[in-house]
Amino acid sequence: MTSRPESVTDGFSAWRIAIASTLLVSFGMGVEYMLWANLRTIADDMSWPRWIPSAAYALEMIGTGVGGILMGRLADKIGTVPVVLIGAMMIPSGALAASHVTEAWQFCLVFGVMIGFLGNATLFAPLMANATRWFNRRMGLAVAIVASGQGIAGAIWPQIFEQMTAALGWRQTLMLYGIFAMIVMPPMLLLMRGKPPGWDAMGVERKAMRDGGGRFGSLAENLPQILLCMAIFCCCVAMAMPLLHIAAHTQDIGYTSHDGAILLSVIMAISFVGRLGIGALADVIGGFRAMFIASGLQAAGLAFFFPFDGIVPLYIGAVMFGLGFGGLVPIYAVVLRAIYPAHTMGWRVGAILLFGAVGMAVGGQSAGALFDWTGTYRLAFAIGLGFNIANLALVFSVWRLTGGGSKLIRTPAAAGSD
Repeated sequence: MTSRPESVTDGFSAWRIAIASTLLVSFGMGVEYMLWANLRTIADDMSWPRWIPSAAYALEMIGTGVGGILMGRLADKIGTVPVVLIGAMMIPSGALAASHVTEAWQFCLVFGVMIGFLGNATLFAPLMANATRWFNRRMGLAVAIVASGQGIAGAIWPQIFEQMTAALGWRQTLMLYGIFAMIVMPPMLLLMRGKPPGWDAMGVERKAMRDGGGRFGSLAENLPQILLCMAIFCCCVAMAMPLLHIAAHTQDIGYTSHDGAILLSVIMAISFVGRLGIGALADVIGGFRAMFIASGLQAAGLAFFFPFDGIVPLYIGAVMFGLGFGGLVPIYAVVLRAIYPAHTMGWRVGAILLFGAVGMAVGGQSAGALFDWTGTYRLAFAIGLGFNIANLALVFSVWRLTGGGSKLIRTPAAAGSD
């Protein structure tokens, strides 16, 4: 291991990139909240069991994860902007296509391929990895700001979609969203122009690693990555269960669809605060300690969802869950950057988010299946709490293995430069 180099500056261009990335995520990820907020409506309208829209969500998550590795790797080579342009075209096209489906397989295919693999995969992982290259002192806050685009989307879009769906129907709502995203997203890439500091040096390091036969590193080098992949899988299983189903659960225990949409919006709005707060905290106390706090808050929130029917406990759980879930995912990129060099961040963040996406898919799908089996989401939320506890144990093991991420793991490129 070697000490981490001070190679990234926090300048005006860096903050321009961070803000533009946040807006792209907030606009591009809006379409999945159509599914979250209207899962029951879509299922009832199409006479589908709930596992079908849950499966569409699962395929979107898997597509986002698998595509994230490939798009992250591509962004490592050619830069972030060309990769994000793919998503800026495919997400609107996918929304327009989804508005015209007539069969379950069509709905699942659109969400899995167009919105997931070729859409969200080009945004979340590449943009978060890109932020780690533009920042040093404020990396935690910057990555959190980029990731908070998801929270902004979750705070705004469910309310818009709930109102529009009630007035126009879910198909027309998807169509209008697709037109909006097609007009807004591609021009925003003009704000993303420029290469991160040290881009040419990263290319040299990447070539040296490839020529040295260490394209992805050894098993020993990647053990922290493997454990973090397992950790994010566990936390995302726990995360997806209420995120996808809390609105439906709220209706099932006697409240209105509006109450369910409000509760989901509270979670997502609070997640915005959690991302910024825990991201800034990571710059002060370190990524691992911030991750422990975020995971603990998410677990505490889950503990309020399954035993209680009252609206007050649901809102207490929503606040704690939102703070934890909001801060948790972006901190993985900060922790990775504390362990690994910048030129590998694209595929490493993509790999982490793949396992997170699989966890989200498993959590969302299994909660829907458990509801179909038991008629309630209580068992699913209790199982999610168990996965969250496993996440805490895995993060602790990586913390012990890496000494808290205080040193950069040696790679063939770094070794050759000593």
